[in-house]
Amino acid sequence: MRQSFDLLTTRLPLASQLSFGRPAPANTRWPLRVSYWAGRRQAARMQSTLVGNSGREYKRSQVLHPHPKTPSLDIHLAVLDNQFFILKPVSPSIFSHLLEFSKEFGDNPYLRTHVDYNDHESVVIYEGYTTDVLSLVKNYPPLPLKIHLDLKPDNVLANWHLDEEEKFHLGKVALGDLDIALKLEDEKPFNHRIGNVMWRSPEGQLGKGVGKHSEVFSFGLLCFYVITGVEWLHADFANLEVEPESVILFKLLSAFGPLPDELVKHVNDAESGELLRALWQAISEDETNETFDSWSSDTFPNLDNEAKRLILRMTNLDPAKRASMSDIMADTYWN
Repeated sequence: MRQSFDLLTTRLPLASQLSFGRPAPANTRWPLRVSYWAGRRQAARMQSTLVGNSGREYKRSQVLHPHPKTPSLDIHLAVLDNQFFILKPVSPSIFSHLLEFSKEFGDNPYLRTHVDYNDHESVVIYEGYTTDVLSLVKNYPPLPLKIHLDLKPDNVLANWHLDEEEKFHLGKVALGDLDIALKLEDEKPFNHRIGNVMWRSPEGQLGKGVGKHSEVFSFGLLCFYVITGVEWLHADFANLEVEPESVILFKLLSAFGPLPDELVKHVNDAESGELLRALWQAISEDETNETFDSWSSDTFPNLDNEAKRLILRMTNLDPAKRASMSDIMADTYWN
């Protein structure tokens, strides 16, 4: 449960000085009015600024992401010394998690960790970025970007600019949204669905046997999107009559099949195994299905043989046969 901010309120001793429906004595009206408006100005000033643990004051300029129910949980854009920052309120448990995360990974330039925080209001403060990769590819398709980070594209943040010749330049890139990042104990996989359905691995769709190999698969999907600019896993989620996980799982099996027994054994769940086999049975009976290795750049821009080779190393349906992230980073594709 997220923690709400303590809203600053100005309390005037009206009840002790005034009777309901009767005017205040003449000698009390003006001081009360001054106190009231002074309090309003002080409240507005304090609500529009946030003091970080560093002592710096961040002035809120606009709401970036309004919370649907609790305005105190709105994410704000703030300005300090002509630099933009993001003020993100979180729950106390997430706040403690992010502080611990920053202690361990704060020096990593490819992770967006907070640069300041306010512990009283459980707000973390991030450096502002120009955009995220999802928006970047949508606005400038298709860019020959080769991102060395994992997870979904709207969590990969980037600074970029166009020079006088309208040439694109990519600057700092970092992985954000670390609120739900976790550290596996003894490398043991866990059995939970986590993250956006469009970027999960097959076992991630089922919430069974999720681990580092699952993130490698997600990175493969991210690379496909960045290379081609095509959101091939996007579905009309609002009008689906079945769980979106089943729809995405069907598409993944269609592209990267056949279904290996190793995946069924890996998820180690009778209901999930039954679903996998039923989906693959339907796919195998469809003579029009085209697997990923037959896809071409005529339909998917920039999807040449080298790009397909790289992506297939990450999207093997057998989790044990996927390349490690370090192996992917050493792949000749990036040369």
